[in-house]
Order: sequence, then structure tokens, then C-alpha cells
Amino acid sequence: MRLIAATWQPMWHAAPEQWLDRYRAALREIAADRETLIVFPEYAALEAAFHGAPGGTAESWMARGADAFESYCDGMRRLVAETGATILGGSGFARKGDEIVNRALYCAPEGEAWLEKQMPTPYERALGMVGGEAMPILETRFGRLSAVICYDSEFPLIARRYAEEGVEILLVPSCTDTEQGASRVEIGCRARSLEGQMIVAMAPIVGEMPECDVIDVNLGQARIFCPPDGTAPEDGVLARGPRNAAGFAILDNLAESVAQARKGADVSVRGHWPESETARNALQTRLLR
Repeated sequence: MRLIAATWQPMWHAAPEQWLDRYRAALREIAADRETLIVFPEYAALEAAFHGAPGGTAESWMARGADAFESYCDGMRRLVAETGATILGGSGFARKGDEIVNRALYCAPEGEAWLEKQMPTPYERALGMVGGEAMPILETRFGRLSAVICYDSEFPLIARRYAEEGVEILLVPSCTDTEQGASRVEIGCRARSLEGQMIVAMAPIVGEMPECDVIDVNLGQARIFCPPDGTAPEDGVLARGPRNAAGFAILDNLAESVAQARKGADVSVRGHWPESETARNALQTRLLR
């Protein structure tokens, strides 16, 4: 079984359905099939709205993206039906009552589930977006998995809840417009992998999209992380895609990598975590000045 994280670069299209043809071509390129689990980036769903008149404010793109979101999800469902692959589609603006959340569709031949960003960034909060609901833990043929979106990965307790419930694979679609932002998400993904002894797949959006103010500049590199322990790579990177360019990070031996991450060798952070939460001695403050 394979786990694939996409470094995806959206494009502007002359017709509404052309974005789906790009996805079909990408899935052919990686020979996506029933043994393939692939994750696309945060805000990649906006590409379904990238036709017609360009430009507009970030607020107008929230509405435009929300209008196209269901069409994007229907496209993901078609791709799953055509290939048999399991896909975490790119996230995008979605209406939830009178509010807007950052949502993605997990779609598999066996069924589907929703992922919503729990912690909007300061930028998203300024636009009026709200936090959504956590993705459920899914028992799949790839393993026990779930997902968080970008900024969520920087909050240890969010991923910790999944780790405590036995999640083995955590998917992290992301969108960052600076190298610092990309580094923050990378650090978060690495830390969550080490703490939870699980596989973490980071899938960023890249490239310039001047027609859309929300994702006008995007930087990142798809990578798949594991705890750097035992027989794992010394840097804890199981697979990597190109930096700041379209491509894929492809992990072919997913089952073996999950087993190694869970087993551990020199460390067992997941098992020792409860011990770290028990205060053996009360913290004290001493004045040394």
C-alpha cells in the first residue's frame, strides 16, 4: 500500500471542468489505484473556481470558493470511482449554516468523511472564518487514520487526542505563503510524528496565483515523516517531493513504516507521555536577582 502527499500547484482554466482533467492526469502519472492513499493540499479546492473573471478581494473569494466547493467534492468522488484510490481532497471554503469553515472531503470506495480546520489562523479569523469540527478517526485498510489542516498541526493537544485513540497515520494538508510558515508546519508535523509515534503526511500548495488574493503566493514541500528511531531514516523523512514546485512524496511501503513507527526502538514517547503529565514535584519559582 502507498501513501502519497501532493505538492500541488493550481492553475487558472478556460472552462469550469478543466481542473478535473488535471487531477485525472496526475492520478494517471502516479498510477493511483485501490492500494493508493493520496492527500491534496489546503485550499486546493479553490481551483474549481479558477475560471471566468480573475481578481477580487479575499472576502469575495470566500463566497466564490464556497459556491464551487460542492463541484470540487463531486469531482473527487468521480476520481475515486474511476481509480479505486482513496483521496483526501484539497480543502476550501465551505458554508456551514451562516458561517464559513475550511473543509475537505475524505473519499474512499468504502465511504467518506469530512475534515474541518479546528484552529483558523489570524488571517482566516480576520476574514470571518470560524473553527470547524474534528475529523473522525477512520478504521481503514491503510490503518487507523485521521487528518488536521495546516495550523492545527502546530497545536500538540489536537494531535495528541488522535494519538491516544490509536491513530497511526495523520494527514496534514497545508498552505503557507512564506518559508517561515512552511517551516512552522513542518516542525509541527515532525513533532506530532515523534510524540504520537505515527506517520504524518504533509501536503502543501505551491506556486503563484495572482488571480486569487487568498493563495497568491505559496511555498512548501510535500513530505512524509516518521519518528527518527530504529530502522527509520536518520532525519525521519520517509519520502519527499520537490520544494516549491509541483510533484509528489511517495511512500511505497506504508504498512511496514506504520509498524516501525508504532514499535519504536530507543524511545517510546507515546507510551511514556502519561508519565510526563504526572507532576512528581510541584514547580517552584525562585528569585535569583
